[in-house]
Amino acid sequence: MAGTDSQKQLLTLIRDYAAEKSNGERRIVNLKKQIQQLQSQIDAANAELENAKRLKETTEQELKGYEVELAMNQATIQTLEASIAWIHNEISTVGSDVNALKNEGGALRDKFINQMLEFNTKIRRFHELMIHSIQKESCIRGPSGDVLHQYFCVLNVVHGMIQICTIELYTWMLFSSLCA
Repeated sequence: MAGTDSQKQLLTLIRDYAAEKSNGERRIVNLKKQIQQLQSQIDAANAELENAKRLKETTEQELKGYEVELAMNQATIQTLEASIAWIHNEISTVGSDVNALKNEGGALRDKFINQMLEFNTKIRRFHELMIHSIQKESCIRGPSGDVLHQYFCVLNVVHGMIQICTIELYTWMLFSSLCA
């Protein structure tokens, strides 16, 4: 029985070896599968890492571009603010000039009106002198058509001057009302 026991032990040992070998092979197959899964996970993680690096580089480049654009916009804003300040200054200067011109125009209008009134007074005096002179001449020379003809010629000239002055006066009044 000793031979059968040793055969049984040998068979058991062979079976155990075969089972262990089969278990080892299965473990190797499982470990290879696990290695392949881990390798594919590593490859996926590396691909994600590469994508993240590219995205980071792209984002950094875009950020630098935005920073440059921001600096350019700030410079443009400063330039525009300076232009606006200059324009406001020019508007103020022009406004002052316009007010000065309005004041000057008003003063010129008033001076013109005063001159026209003085001229009108002189014309009336001249007219009165002419009438007085004609009356004297009539008394001295008698009724004569020559003096009256001369008077009416002078009167026509004076009347024309009055019309011109009146037109100028209305023109100035219109101009001053437009400037006011």
